[in-house]
Amino acid sequence: MKKLAIIFAVMLLSFIPASRVQAAKHDTMYNIGSVSKVFTAAAVMRLVDMELVDLDNPVVNYVTDFTMADPRYVNITPRMLLNHSSGLMGTTMANAFLLGDNSTYYMENFLELISRQRLMFNPGERSIYNNDGFTLAEILVERVSGVSFTEFLERKFFEPLGIEGITSPQSSNFNPDRLADIFIGHNQLQPQMLGVIGSGGLLATMEDLARFSTIFMDDADGSILSREFVEEMARIQKEMDLLPDVNSTSRFGLGWDTIDMYPFNALGIQALSKGGGTLAFTTDLTVLPEFNLAVAISSSSQGSGGVEAVISQAIIMAVLIEEGLIPADTTISLPELNLEPARVPESIKTNAGIYDLGVMGGMFQASFTDYTLVLTPVAQQGNRPLEFLFNTDGVFVSIDGNYLLGRGDSAHNVSFVTFEGNYLLVQTYSDIPGIGHTVTAVPMAQRVEANHVSSNALAAWEARSGREFLLVSDRHTSMNYIVSPVLTFMVDDAVPGYVVRGLNGRVSFPAVRIADENSAVAFNIAPTTTGRDAVDFNVIVQGGIEYISLNHDELILMDAAFVRNLSELGNSVTVIR
Repeated sequence: MKKLAIIFAVMLLSFIPASRVQAAKHDTMYNIGSVSKVFTAAAVMRLVDMELVDLDNPVVNYVTDFTMADPRYVNITPRMLLNHSSGLMGTTMANAFLLGDNSTYYMENFLELISRQRLMFNPGERSIYNNDGFTLAEILVERVSGVSFTEFLERKFFEPLGIEGITSPQSSNFNPDRLADIFIGHNQLQPQMLGVIGSGGLLATMEDLARFSTIFMDDADGSILSREFVEEMARIQKEMDLLPDVNSTSRFGLGWDTIDMYPFNALGIQALSKGGGTLAFTTDLTVLPEFNLAVAISSSSQGSGGVEAVISQAIIMAVLIEEGLIPADTTISLPELNLEPARVPESIKTNAGIYDLGVMGGMFQASFTDYTLVLTPVAQQGNRPLEFLFNTDGVFVSIDGNYLLGRGDSAHNVSFVTFEGNYLLVQTYSDIPGIGHTVTAVPMAQRVEANHVSSNALAAWEARSGREFLLVSDRHTSMNYIVSPVLTFMVDDAVPGYVVRGLNGRVSFPAVRIADENSAVAFNIAPTTTGRDAVDFNVIVQGGIEYISLNHDELILMDAAFVRNLSELGNSVTVIR
């Protein structure tokens, strides 16, 4: 039995002051963030369907002015842009997240910004979540089609589907009054306008987001996107041996975060899933093609720990049971822990060392006792060591409330830890009482190799350790000035030759390896999400003031010691451009 069931759900969460909460309406629009990537992938596939693009032809054949400071860029293909295997640094976000400002600076300067960047790895070698690949894919769509990205979506997808509730800030029908309100604390902000349309800047009602998803369902007639290319989007693109066999959260398709979403894979059901966050909204889209079922959820929140996806799962499970598509007594439970201890083999103990958490920030020392793994934070004050028991199944498991990558109360999280090559792999099941549970499964950390640098280089970075650097390069309407205006970092004796994120800085960045007195480079290439958002540091000195340039002038931060308070300047005039 199959039934077409398009479900839409909208929530307003607690980041809105209780006195300002309003009921969501069917035409309320939300920034859907990275769910936009599914649209971008569909747009590229539509061009493939029209025989205008070959997925495996180099991008330079379509975007002829695309260049980089790395000769390998000529090998990047459209497929690599859509399955996160291009090797691009990750996230170029200069003037991308704006408030009440419809500037097109980001797209106008994107190709110039990445032209100064390098690649993190050989194109096609591995998949690491990447925003810039989808911005480049957006440009490809425009160059090949001859119209704006938004106009292409409107002509090829929205008009045939009868969709009027999906748009972008650059669209002629954009109406900011339809956007859900956003708040920081009790302060309402101007409408959020994202220049990163193809990567994360579309706005949508949940009703029309669910309607768009009908093109991926088995009952779709293929008139908008041929079945062959819908199935290609839903096919795992790059199998990675590091990922757990069953419950991975990052089995990338084209545009999709996973093409085999838990817990439905445990029931033999394919579920496609994509999440997105914009610092103000969090969205989840889940599609079960076989049952012609989709759930779209968005919340006015700054990130709610995956709750939207778990709610989507709960709704879908309820529908499947109600429609008789799965047995009424179907339940998905947290796995039971095998706490029968086993002695840690000497071969596993060779994995002792320092590991980097990548985009999650920080490092830890992995050490072993006869029966346990101990993870001790490095260069982070106040964090206690975590201990995991080695069991007779040959894995390390949670004990005494210890877990990694979980959500909420420790009693509701179960972690399994193994080692593979240079990576520490973690699979954590988190129960959210009253809703359901989710799983996070990723290579969580990469082993840190010794970095022997000159004494001069080490001294230069030690002199900067603990100092604050303030963002000065973005437009005055940038959300970065609200959420991440301050960069601090530390140089710690425990990891000589490396720079890690400081305790009081609000700019998030992965650890970097010191190269010389004025440069430090990203090094973590753990697959899926850990190695994402790579950043190279370069120090520029002008007028005796040090500036930190991220990814060769994408963002520039100024030594805060030279920033004067306006009140100290007496009679002065400030001009904001």
